[in-house]
Amino acid sequence: MQKTRTSITRHCRELTAEFGFNGFTIEQVCERVGISRRTFFNYFPSKIDAVFGHDADAMPEGIIERFMAARPAGITGISPTLLADLVDMVIERLSFDETEIVSTHGFFSVAHREPELLQHMVQAGPKKDAEFRELIASREGVDPQDPLLSSLLHILKHTTLQAIEAYVEGSGERSLTEEFLELMGRIQNIMGQPLRRSND
Repeated sequence: MQKTRTSITRHCRELTAEFGFNGFTIEQVCERVGISRRTFFNYFPSKIDAVFGHDADAMPEGIIERFMAARPAGITGISPTLLADLVDMVIERLSFDETEIVSTHGFFSVAHREPELLQHMVQAGPKKDAEFRELIASREGVDPQDPLLSSLLHILKHTTLQAIEAYVEGSGERSLTEEFLELMGRIQNIMGQPLRRSND
């Protein structure tokens, strides 16, 4: 089931890159995948949903459960391992399928030029961010609107995108994990600086 679903999404994205979102039909997708139109709609309610795919297909199985279970016991508020656990989560995701991640990144670059796809991204992006923030808040027992969570997620998201771009530009000389950890290390180093200059 997942194999067929990911195949539909992959071919939808390839056709979008080649012809534009409105330049191909569901029938063309079905022909490439080797399924019927009826089967297509068993997996996705519309063409745009198929183009963006199913969130679970891009995530290693059990990754959320492992993140939730990693919180140390007997802690109140933000745990001392939150950043490390989030970094582990990102690394597991980046190691899952580097080729697919790079392909998806390329697709989203194309999608920004397609009004319908861009609108979908603008609507869906904040919702996904909010859901992930609520997941972390639930694990940590804090308010989902805590600005610390928003700042932390922004850094992780932006750094992940930078790591993918560096990986593509470097033609895979270093792994996605290596690119991500190098960038995160630099951020951690500068954020460890004093907030104010001394008077000395």
